Amino acid sequence: MIARAARHPLVWLYAWFLVIPFVMTAVQSTVSLGTEIVVFTLLAIAYNLLMGYTGLVSFGHSAFFGLGGYAAGLVQIHLVKGMVVPLLAGVVVATLAGAVIGFLLMRKRGVYFSLLTLAFTQMFFYVVYGATGVTGGENGLGGIERFPLGAGVLRVDLGDKRIYYYATAVVAAAAIWVLWRVVHSPFGRVLQGIRENEQRASFVGYDVRRYKLAAFVVSCAFAGLAGALYTFLLNFAYPESLHVTMAGEIAAMTLVGGMRSFVGPAVGAAVFVFMRDTLSSPSSCSRPMVSSAWSSACAACGAARRRRRRPRPGRPRRRPPRPRPSRATTAARCSRWTASRSISAGSPRSTAPRSASSAASCAR
Repeated sequence: MIARAARHPLVWLYAWFLVIPFVMTAVQSTVSLGTEIVVFTLLAIAYNLLMGYTGLVSFGHSAFFGLGGYAAGLVQIHLVKGMVVPLLAGVVVATLAGAVIGFLLMRKRGVYFSLLTLAFTQMFFYVVYGATGVTGGENGLGGIERFPLGAGVLRVDLGDKRIYYYATAVVAAAAIWVLWRVVHSPFGRVLQGIRENEQRASFVGYDVRRYKLAAFVVSCAFAGLAGALYTFLLNFAYPESLHVTMAGEIAAMTLVGGMRSFVGPAVGAAVFVFMRDTLSSPSSCSRPMVSSAWSSACAACGAARRRRRRPRPGRPRRRPPRPRPSRATTAARCSRWTASRSISAGSPRSTAPRSASSAASCAR
């Protein structure tokens, strides 16, 4: 029983969450970077529900990530002081936005779906960027605080960075467990069937659009949760969190970690966040350094996957089946064989067909 539990992927992921602060201290980094790794792990796994398990490539998840952060900040500043209600407000706003946009986009497939999500992301970005009186525009939204939780003697000071890290890890662990249950439920099996063959899934009797819309909304809800946690980490919300560049980073984390693995995006998120923080510098060449290092990592992962697909030395490679000739090809062969037989009627070699296959095909 213990050995079986030790092999569970979530056990290793939760153990990684426990040791992240000590790893950050060992590499002379900050606990806030560890919190950022946990937040982007949740975001990448939520995105993988859509990309890896449903087969929908979206370039719009940065919009829901940013909307969740802005909604949490605005609710805390103008309506309710605290942490729980603003956090739930960020999730609700991202869920509603995902439901509306998903309803409009579910009739599209493939690259058209991806491009429309990209268009909506840019639309939300310019709305937030232009609404200076509400969101602060290019200056961002400040004045966000991490209030303590609890009442009386039992109070948790979330202003402490290490305490906020563990609070974020607990929330992210619970959300990832819910996503695990979703993926391994009958609903998740249907999503995988839609990913493999959407037309066959519809012939079986499943409402493909409804299932894809549900997966889209669930993924957007957890992306909004990650955005709210990230806003409270920074005590600030900025419009670049809705930009298409952020959407590309989310997709890159999922691709590098592995789409067909549930905890694979966690690896991609940790590598990306740590590399971005380590390789960045005040100089102008920091961005190309990060991009080149990230491209090298992507190329290495692609080479490893291609190496895995090669056949083993002792195993012969299967030959593809020989295609059967069409009726037009068979008729042409029969006409040529009949013409050659009639021309050389006096030759003894012409009395027999050229091959058994030709005679059989002509007989058919």
